[in-house]
Amino acid sequence: MVNAVTNTSLRIIAAIVLALTLAAGLYLSGKARRDAEQRITDLRAGVERSRAVAAEAPPSPELDPRRFEQLLQEDLERFGLTPITAQDLALPNAYFDELREPITLGAGRTWDSPHVRIKVRLDKVAYMQRGARVSSVHAIARVENVSKRPIAYSVVMRGAAGKCEVRGAREHNAISLAPGESAEIVVCAGRDDVRVEKVEVLEVTELGYWYLSQLSPLALGRDATTAAAHEPQVPVSGCVDLDAKTIAAYLQAGTATWADVVDFYSRHDCHRLQFFPGYRRAEEPLPSLPVSPPA
Repeated sequence: MVNAVTNTSLRIIAAIVLALTLAAGLYLSGKARRDAEQRITDLRAGVERSRAVAAEAPPSPELDPRRFEQLLQEDLERFGLTPITAQDLALPNAYFDELREPITLGAGRTWDSPHVRIKVRLDKVAYMQRGARVSSVHAIARVENVSKRPIAYSVVMRGAAGKCEVRGAREHNAISLAPGESAEIVVCAGRDDVRVEKVEVLEVTELGYWYLSQLSPLALGRDATTAAAHEPQVPVSGCVDLDAKTIAAYLQAGTATWADVVDFYSRHDCHRLQFFPGYRRAEEPLPSLPVSPPA
């Protein structure tokens, strides 16, 4: 009799425990769902509050066309340039892909296009190797702006025998050239010929030449040696806060082209505005400046 009562009690207790467990499980699962729903509600409310704050916030002064015009005139006066308006700066820049197919130039050879002359020569260049300063013969390409307009230029070259892992450098403006200005670009150590693979040119304004000279070549996908050699002939302050790695990543990914980036910075001071994906080289007059990223 005692055993029967005990068994019955145990069954009752087990049933109660099971019922409590199920009830707790249902409550907890419901609570988890309610917590998740509340979290989503809170996030949505946060987004809406952020949107409301953004809508009420005043626009960035750098994107105000009137402020842009004022800074433009200040830059022109500071650089000693002929006055122009924002409408002048918004006109299309002529673009040229000047090399139909790669060419190889030996020492003493010259290649001409309507905008640039490239002449190759051999000369000794000093550079650091394993902590020591050495001097050796290098192939050097002298790139000269033979046109009557300032230009942004991109000349892709390498040693004809292959890639050069180590090379020296000479100071030059690695991004833009004024009429008659030249850049001595050290291509490769040794007595190699120079293979010219691509030549791109963008005609820019005088102000565009100054603006572009402020850029780091790293932003255009150039290597550290070229960036270190970049030394404009005009007194400009480099844009040290520019996110060059991000812009170079756009180029590498095909999100933007060299011409897109230099076109943007021929119109915008890189101290104030950052290139954004979606900007394309203007082929028609831009409606206004500055150009702002889409909302």
